[in-house]
Amino acid sequence: MTRNRALAGGAVLALFVSLPSAAAANPSEAPQDVKPRAEVFFDDFSGSELDRSKWQVEVTGENFGTVNNEQQAYVDSPETIYIDHDGGTGAQNGALALHPRFKQGFQAPDGGTYDFVSGRVKTEDKYEFTYGSYSARIKLPENATASGLWPAFWSLGTSINEGKPWPACGEVDVMEHVGEPWTSSAMHGPEYNGNTPITHQQNFEGKDPADWHTYRVDWTPEGFTFFLDDTQTYQVTRAEFDANGWTWVFDDPQFMILNFALGGQYPQGVNGVTEPYPGLPQESVDKVKNGTARYLVDWVKVEQ
Repeated sequence: MTRNRALAGGAVLALFVSLPSAAAANPSEAPQDVKPRAEVFFDDFSGSELDRSKWQVEVTGENFGTVNNEQQAYVDSPETIYIDHDGGTGAQNGALALHPRFKQGFQAPDGGTYDFVSGRVKTEDKYEFTYGSYSARIKLPENATASGLWPAFWSLGTSINEGKPWPACGEVDVMEHVGEPWTSSAMHGPEYNGNTPITHQQNFEGKDPADWHTYRVDWTPEGFTFFLDDTQTYQVTRAEFDANGWTWVFDDPQFMILNFALGGQYPQGVNGVTEPYPGLPQESVDKVKNGTARYLVDWVKVEQ
């Protein structure tokens, strides 16, 4: 699978490739931030609508361009981005719902035509940070079995709009899911992007992928460590970057992104589906049409 994009879109990972890591095999050698942490950002979506002092919405054709052959247009609509206070969701307070809809022939502001609309929010210009621990409690859509549905939780370097376009800005994919019984984590930068070797598949050993899970990454000047429900799943160190001749671009601020894409290069690279949409089989299209496919986020937190 390849990725070629002038603007950053839904984060894309290489398939089934993982950077060997001695530190990952031996957590005692992991780069650890031993200083006490304080919560510096938190949103538990307890309000009646998205808190726009913390998040901004991206709109395809206005402040965002379609990438990765994804099949949705992102829109700013209460149909696709809203807070759900139904206690049956399992969220502790409210839950952010990113809810794609079937809108055949929808025309974006730039004239592009799409059959789906969805939601994408980010903290850019609202909250940005360098180093720390960032996490989200997430429930994957459709019992984590709908092939080609592509929710993600990730971050991008703020320099993307300051003279360092992707991938030079740096990208960290905390969680991506394409309807398989696993999620992915990855990093992208100048010499490691698209088919990045810095990627790991997390397989929910002994757990149900459809349950609520907390996805977290700890970021220090020495490297990144990824967790599922406080269990370390993957790690990469700055020393490994240096040893492989890769440019480290992770000492500048990043902002967080939550989005729900449909189809495109990464799902298609996994499931091989070409019809009725690239990477998106008919059974998943039917779930979107029925209105049941939702990506729920209980809370998002940054500690430093």
